[in-house]
Amino acid sequence: MKHLLCPSMNCANFDCLRDESIALDRAGADIFHVDIGDGILAPRISMGIRDVQAVRRNTKKLMDVHLYMTNPMRHIELFANEGADIIYVFPESEYFIAAALCKIRELGKVPGLAVGWGTAVESLTALLPLVDYVMVNTADPVSSKRIFMDSAWTTLQKLVERKEGNHYKILVDGAISPEVIKKAAAMGVDGFCMGTQCLFGQVESYGIIFRKIRDMIGG
Repeated sequence: MKHLLCPSMNCANFDCLRDESIALDRAGADIFHVDIGDGILAPRISMGIRDVQAVRRNTKKLMDVHLYMTNPMRHIELFANEGADIIYVFPESEYFIAAALCKIRELGKVPGLAVGWGTAVESLTALLPLVDYVMVNTADPVSSKRIFMDSAWTTLQKLVERKEGNHYKILVDGAISPEVIKKAAAMGVDGFCMGTQCLFGQVESYGIIFRKIRDMIGG
C-alpha cells in the first residue's frame, strides 16, 4: 500500500510559492494540501484563492482544499473551477452538510470530510458512505502551539474500524511528526499532511525527507 504524503502548503515559503510547488512535485508529493480559513469556523485566516491558483499552475498532482469556513456551499463551485481535486468540509459548517458533500461530487470533484480530533465518530455514520477521504485534525486549532492531541488516537482507531464497508481513506493533519506518521501508518491511516514538524524548514531536501518517510512506513 502506498501512503499519501501531502505537503501542507500553509507552511511553505510564501516568498517563492511557485518554486516550492515545483520542488515538492519533483520530490514526490502525492497531494498538495491547501488550508482555506475564514477566521470564523477556526480563528486563523489562512490561504486564499490566489494561493490555490499558484499551486495549481505549478503541479499536475492532486490538490485538495481544506475549507475552514462557515457555509462552504457558497464557495464549493469556485474552488472546483480553480482546479481543486478534493474538497474537505466540516460537518459543523453547514446545517445540511450532506448536500455540500453531494454538490462536490456533482461537480466532478472528490468529497472529503474534515473532522476535529474531539468529534464523536458515531455522529458521522451516515456521512462516511458519501466521502472518499476523511481528514482528522489532530492539533488544537485554537492554540498557537501546534501540539498533537493524544485523544486523536481514539478517533483514528474508530475511523479505521469503520473503513470496512466504506471506501474512504484516512488522513491526519496537525502537529504531524515522523513519530506520529510511524504510529498512524501502523494502525491503518492512509496519508499525512506534512508541515513544519517533518517537512518544511528542515535541513534535508524534500526528496530525502519523502524517501526516509516512505522507507520508515513501507511505501
